[in-house]
Amino acid sequence: MALTDLPQELLDAVLAPLAPNHAPLAAAALSCVALNHSATRLLYRHLSLSAYARNLSVVRLLATRPDLARLVRTFSVHLDDAEPAVLPTYSDLQHALALMTNLTSLALYVDASASWILSPPQGQKSEKGDILPPDPAFYPRLEHLTCNFPLDAHLAAFLGQVPSLISLQLSSLLSESDADVQSEPQPVPVPPSHIPLLEAYTGPAAVLPTLASRPLRAVHLSGDLTLDLLPPPSAPSPEEAPSRTQQHDPGTDPAARADDDADAGALLQVMSAMTSAAPAQLLETLALAYPNLVCLRLMTTRALWDLPDLAFYSRIAETLSTLPNLTAFELSGIHWQSRPKSLRSEPSASEKEWISPPVSPRAAALPPPDEEPLGAPEYDFDGAFLDWSY
Repeated sequence: MALTDLPQELLDAVLAPLAPNHAPLAAAALSCVALNHSATRLLYRHLSLSAYARNLSVVRLLATRPDLARLVRTFSVHLDDAEPAVLPTYSDLQHALALMTNLTSLALYVDASASWILSPPQGQKSEKGDILPPDPAFYPRLEHLTCNFPLDAHLAAFLGQVPSLISLQLSSLLSESDADVQSEPQPVPVPPSHIPLLEAYTGPAAVLPTLASRPLRAVHLSGDLTLDLLPPPSAPSPEEAPSRTQQHDPGTDPAARADDDADAGALLQVMSAMTSAAPAQLLETLALAYPNLVCLRLMTTRALWDLPDLAFYSRIAETLSTLPNLTAFELSGIHWQSRPKSLRSEPSASEKEWISPPVSPRAAALPPPDEEPLGAPEYDFDGAFLDWSY
């Protein structure tokens, strides 16, 4: 059987082992007409562009070749800055993104002030000379988005064109021009109809309220997580929440939207954040807003060694006991352990108690350096640990 008689599926299988190395694929595409189509599709399916790899010229190629741009499935680009020499690349990148409508994963490591590349290019002129409004590109397959843009109008509009997005990662770094600004700009609200399938979010904590109605299952927050950023208490279990969110339109009824936020909070299972709020109070609010947490990691700007009393740790342990699914908890790098709750009556299989790790004991009153102890020191092991807080 001649090579030209093989079905497309077999040609794809023959060339698939060459996919990690672009040089053999490019040679195969130029060697035979029968292999050109399959080799070209594999050559442009997964692209990672950067100045270090010396392949940024592919951006220009994609901007001028819609047939090649539609072949790209995963796209990652690194641009160092927005200097005048690099600005043409940003313009080409804007045109290329508008053509890569079959993307499943997109990672943009570019200047944080260049979020305009997510907007469609300027429309063409009509017969009367007027500039037509640009048609926004639609990305029905895009599931993963990573960028270092703030949640501004350009990014918010782009999120309206990615209905299948399940993972969103934003950077918390400010651009050099905003380095002297102490507070980050407020994120632009995202309509409830945008990104309805979002399950994982990594980025600034200030964006959390605008994502409250999404079925988030894992969040990793940067910046300061304050009490006002948390949703209202959640009651339903993860199995019940999706059915309730489909009973009404959250965009028309504020009360219904609040119920949706509470239902979505019941789905969250993994969370890590940093806070300047009182740890015990924040943890109590988290337990009400996200009752089905499985893993929780909190970093606090407060010095915990100033609060090592039994009441403080007992309060945290009591709050943790209200989270039946929690299996791992870490507070400022200190890992807490749990054990089955010991009760005289038969305990429930899910009942457990949390044990705080020991903290540094309070400094004992030592005699002045010039005073010698009166006798041999006595070690009272019965009270050796009374001054530790558990």
